[in-house]
Amino acid sequence: MEVIVAVAIVAIMAGALAPVIYKQINSARTKATVDELELIEAGLLSFYKDTGRFPTEAEGLAALVTDPGVSNWQGPYVSSSKKNPVDAVRDDAFGRDYVYDLNPTTVPAGAADLLLASGGANLGTDAGRLGQPWDLSADTDDVLAVVNSAAIDRDKENDAQVELEYVAEGCRGYFQDNAAFPAALADLAGDYVDAGYENDALVDPWEVDYQLIEYGGGGTAPTLRVYSYGPDRTDDAGADDDLSVLVSSVPPGRHTSQFELSIAQAALNANPGLVLAGAWAGPAGIRGQLGLTDVFDLDGWGNSYQVNVGSRVIYSIGPDGNAGATADNIPTGVGP
Repeated sequence: MEVIVAVAIVAIMAGALAPVIYKQINSARTKATVDELELIEAGLLSFYKDTGRFPTEAEGLAALVTDPGVSNWQGPYVSSSKKNPVDAVRDDAFGRDYVYDLNPTTVPAGAADLLLASGGANLGTDAGRLGQPWDLSADTDDVLAVVNSAAIDRDKENDAQVELEYVAEGCRGYFQDNAAFPAALADLAGDYVDAGYENDALVDPWEVDYQLIEYGGGGTAPTLRVYSYGPDRTDDAGADDDLSVLVSSVPPGRHTSQFELSIAQAALNANPGLVLAGAWAGPAGIRGQLGLTDVFDLDGWGNSYQVNVGSRVIYSIGPDGNAGATADNIPTGVGP
């Protein structure tokens, strides 16, 4: 009888203590999951800072500890004493894989660029599902990490704006020398832009090449847009979150034209008896007769210089390419 009583007492105590112990175990596992998610979140932000993007859903969290082949990866971003480093980021303290949702739909909307979820003690996510909305205000035992790149993107946007101005200045110099904008960024490397290590100056902070689009021509001075796709790494042709700088051909073209005209006009003034007949350009033209090289054939926009015979003034037809519209000719007002 005494044994029966003792066993009964132990059973009663075990029954009373079991829920408490179970709750403490789950509480410890939840805390361990929270702590681990904080480390993983920091690793994801470092990954983004280095590579300009988060790991894809196919790459998953393993990309934090093994190089997935992405440009500028400088990991591992999460350290662990485990033999298999992927084990350090794969599952939560409850032994279940984390849910990794890139560009999730959230309530409230736009709250996260990336969401990590643990199902918690009940081993299943209740606040949402992969590919479905996540209710961030839901009262569940889920452990969620909401990751945003906004702060890093602000720094990257500042860096991109500085680099864009640098590339734009190279484009101005290129136009000044060639009477045309570069067809590709590679044309700038060396003489006009120090491309830096691994052409870093030609790649934006999100690890995407800067882009060039030229506008104008046919009566309009060419303009070049130098731009970055911005944080979304998507070409919006200069709109949306794209960052851009417009480069006008007028200042560099005018600088070249004025410089060359000053030399050419001085040569003509020194030859008052020269008969001004025929075209300006070419070795047999007026330019050749003045002993000037073929550098003086074309103005800063790639158009042939002209001569007003009556006033004996050499002029450029200006950025619009129209000799009759003399307001932008150089000198101003001089035309046929």
